[in-house]
Amino acid sequence: MSEQVEKICVQRFLDWYNEQHKINYIYERAEHRFTKLKSRLRWEFVAYEPDNPEKWIGIEVKELITVREVHIQFEFWRKLCLELTQDLEAKGIPGEFGILPPSFSLMPRDHQKFRKAFIEVLAEKKSVLSADKATDIGLDIANKFINWPKDKSNLEEYYKRGEYRPSELLIYKSSDSGCEVSSLTSPIIGPYPVPEKHKETFNEVFSPTGVKANKQLKLAKEKGARETILLLACDSFVEEGLIKGHVQSLDHQLVSDIACIYLVDIGNKDRVVKIYPD
Repeated sequence: MSEQVEKICVQRFLDWYNEQHKINYIYERAEHRFTKLKSRLRWEFVAYEPDNPEKWIGIEVKELITVREVHIQFEFWRKLCLELTQDLEAKGIPGEFGILPPSFSLMPRDHQKFRKAFIEVLAEKKSVLSADKATDIGLDIANKFINWPKDKSNLEEYYKRGEYRPSELLIYKSSDSGCEVSSLTSPIIGPYPVPEKHKETFNEVFSPTGVKANKQLKLAKEKGARETILLLACDSFVEEGLIKGHVQSLDHQLVSDIACIYLVDIGNKDRVVKIYPD
């Protein structure tokens, strides 16, 4: 993580924290106060009031990198859905449809061909789509759009389609009226790539063999921190409910020396969310 992201994260958190507690905390890097920690295991920041520097809190920052990568893909599909909505309107096809965005982006040169294939498939299958289940139209898309990506087949699929099968494109219809194609932003139907990516990123932060946020903040406690705080730097795409669910399911030993965990939105200065403890 860059120092810039770390500083943005801790400053936005302290702006919020100071307002909540009617105090005026400032921060410095832990190795500046504890010089022997330089180039060794340590937490990121010491935060304190200028007139009482000995009463401080330890703050560690971790960035949800994988989720940011998924956000790039999700933004691609969100914008493409706006174009697909325009295509629906032009073809006079009514209905509101949600898709579960695949974990890849199409090449720019393929946009128009994909849009044409999607609308044709939707016109053919709209009568069998429903809100109570997801329908995979990946094979239908592939039959009309030669550049639709493929995934490795599992054993059952191998005997039907060979080593590779068309990537899934899950879709459901929420209404017969209106005219819209949208990307789903919550895990209504599985399998869903976004929660999985949240989980992968989350495990990177809390794995016993990973970055050891708990161990870093345990050191802060040993050095005299009156409170230990973990900040998860994210962007506006991250759904705090999913991350909070992961926190609640953690083994206590992985957070035993962390007093509080907050989600801090790097893209929105007004979004700081306490996710642990309740």
